[in-house]
Amino acid sequence: MYSGDYLSAKTSAQAEKLKIKNLPTMSASKITWQAYNRPPEKHSPDWYWAVSIIALSIMITAVLLHNILFAVLVVISTISLFLRTLQEPRLITYELTNRGLWTNKTFEPWSTFEVFFVTDLPPSQLLMKSKSLTAPLSVIPLHNVDPDTVRDFLRDYLEERELQEPLAKRVMEYLRF
Repeated sequence: MYSGDYLSAKTSAQAEKLKIKNLPTMSASKITWQAYNRPPEKHSPDWYWAVSIIALSIMITAVLLHNILFAVLVVISTISLFLRTLQEPRLITYELTNRGLWTNKTFEPWSTFEVFFVTDLPPSQLLMKSKSLTAPLSVIPLHNVDPDTVRDFLRDYLEERELQEPLAKRVMEYLRF
């Protein structure tokens, strides 16, 4: 099940494995925290069977309609999806500074962002709209960080405007992809 801090676990061994080492640190000039890039999910064999049956049905339909290229695309997409489910979620360090946002070792200055929004309801998230066309909206989980502290910090650098989490992201989380 989805958890805002991405620490939901079905067993104590899984919980121990996913434990975050560093708690958030806050000062007047920066806020630092760590969170997983996606919720850790273990799919049941039934999930794999369901996805396989759906993909096979789409592939057979494409072949019957003489659309071989689409059938090949479905096979490649299904294999990619299965390989992605085998990957462990990555622990990412986020740092808000007076110059910009650090994501692990990648820096983005405040001038690359247009607006931000902090959701208060669990799971708390920081939504940042970028000026870039390749990644227009960043959704950053706020693990153990007070949303009001993040909001107050960012108001000095960016305009706050209500943003919504992309529908595609919500659908993918609901389907446990």
